[in-house]
Amino acid sequence: MERRTETRCPARPRSLKRQPAAKPVASTPWPTIEEFLAAEEGTISLGSIGHNPSLGYTAVASDASNMLVALVRDPNESLHQLLDRLEGALGPAIEEQIYVDEINGPNPLSVKSIRR
Repeated sequence: MERRTETRCPARPRSLKRQPAAKPVASTPWPTIEEFLAAEEGTISLGSIGHNPSLGYTAVASDASNMLVALVRDPNESLHQLLDRLEGALGPAIEEQIYVDEINGPNPLSVKSIRR
């Protein structure tokens, strides 16, 4: 009897099912701010604006074309509290285009258009 040599298909490499990348755990109490900076979508500036004493301590978040959030620190507000407010305002600014501008105040034209 003659032996037959079986030809086997070469073994296929097993494909590993990749787990979706886990969202990194925020290292601060401000995950929206951290994600915004990590995505390199814009900038956040803290400090004074010009030589106006009433604007001595501000937090401004902006992307390439828009100022998303501009906050002025209240006299008794800590930096942590200012960052908490920035965190709360940044999410809606990015997701729903609800901008906060405490530096320039409300735009009279937009107020008129809303009241019509």
